[in-house]
Amino acid sequence: MKKLILASLFVATAAAAAPTLETGNGDWSNIPVMRARGSATVDTDVITAMIGLVDSGECSIPGQRPGRISMSVPFLAKFNNQGAAERLVIRPVGCTRADGLLAGEVQRMVESRIFRPEGGEVDGWFRGEIAFSYFRE
Repeated sequence: MKKLILASLFVATAAAAAPTLETGNGDWSNIPVMRARGSATVDTDVITAMIGLVDSGECSIPGQRPGRISMSVPFLAKFNNQGAAERLVIRPVGCTRADGLLAGEVQRMVESRIFRPEGGEVDGWFRGEIAFSYFRE
């Protein structure tokens, strides 16, 4: 009986576990696309933090400069057969701290179901993208 209870607790804990967050590159074109459902607005705190990283010079991100940020960040999500995200992979932007902020934002959007696979199939890898812009006058 104790083994059955422990096994049940382990399964419940595993199902509630947060996905692993990683960076990675490669050809993702053959991976099915998942689109945002509803508003896929990047949190203003994340945008403000990204602006601060670029403006301060802490992060040198290709194509970005102080007062002008326009980013599109592709990501992959691996879902299990119960629809829970197990792994999230973002394309690195060239700054570890920025990668962490962006991965956390992707995690928030996936876990809040803004990004979900379409149709009945949820088991496997899917790709998506978040984007935001900021221009200071």
